[in-house]
Amino acid sequence: MCGARAAAVFTVTALNALPTLAMPERGVVTLQDATPLQFRVWSAATPQRVVIGVHGFNDYSKAFDPLARSLVADLQATVYAYDQRGFGANPSPGVWPGADRLIDDLREVVDQLRDRHPGLPITVIGESMGGAVVLRASTESPGLPVSQLILKAPALWGAETMPWFQRAGLQIMNAVAPNFTFSGRGVRALGIKPTDDPEVARDLSRDPLFIKETRVSSLVGVTDLMGQALHHPMSFPTPTLVLYGLNDRIIPHAPVCSWLSRLDGESSSLPSHVQFLIYPEGWHLLTRQLRAAEVIRDITQWIRSSVLQQRAGSLPGGPTAGTAPLAVQAARQKVCQR
Repeated sequence: MCGARAAAVFTVTALNALPTLAMPERGVVTLQDATPLQFRVWSAATPQRVVIGVHGFNDYSKAFDPLARSLVADLQATVYAYDQRGFGANPSPGVWPGADRLIDDLREVVDQLRDRHPGLPITVIGESMGGAVVLRASTESPGLPVSQLILKAPALWGAETMPWFQRAGLQIMNAVAPNFTFSGRGVRALGIKPTDDPEVARDLSRDPLFIKETRVSSLVGVTDLMGQALHHPMSFPTPTLVLYGLNDRIIPHAPVCSWLSRLDGESSSLPSHVQFLIYPEGWHLLTRQLRAAEVIRDITQWIRSSVLQQRAGSLPGGPTAGTAPLAVQAARQKVCQR
């Protein structure tokens, strides 16, 4: 449905009981093909901007709770996060819907929220797999009509950057047993974890909506999506902030280095409004780790600074306090020398 006008309808089904604490409301957005997607919204009394959260693989809209509360309090933003098709509380959780479908869903949601909040700037934040969805949606025609993009630990780990045995294993398993599932227990046993915050890790392990048994076909699907995002068109029409932590055990530094090297090699055509924040102690879940407050502060400051400078007609800059964003050359050096 690329380019078509969205027919999505947002319906809030549970009201905010404690608005002063920015507790989320729950609702359903019905898309053009009649598919209902669950969403959360953290509402500001008088919203000054809209933020849309796009979650990662096997995760769902709850992932944005810590960041959303801060954005409501500090920026008077109304924050929406929806469960992507095939995830969270939606029908058929764990069944891969297709990368193009996820991108079309995002465009429908953006169109509907532009109609719902006319005149307000929109920032889209994609985490991990959500970052790959946002990257493709924004750089491929017809683009994504928003004011800002934030890619938080974007999933850029295509098959070509994997060891040959991983590629071969996925291909064989997908051919003979696409519905076979893997649990995360073996991965955790190897010390591969998304966060250093034990409370967040416990919450994820107990959360029934966080998918813990992953189908082979879904692994193949997300790998294809990551590969497509890795080779996205060199087009950044919107001010963009990319965040990555050097302790990320989910998206290794090697494919991120490869992506940054590609951007650096084409830096003459890379707009200066594409900026990077690299955290030496950062984990994959940058806003759900022990140092999350630093990252949340930097995101908040970048949104504020970018919007103010856009209004003034100058280039977006960095936070007035906190970590200073980097150009692509400096970001590549930090990641590739890891």
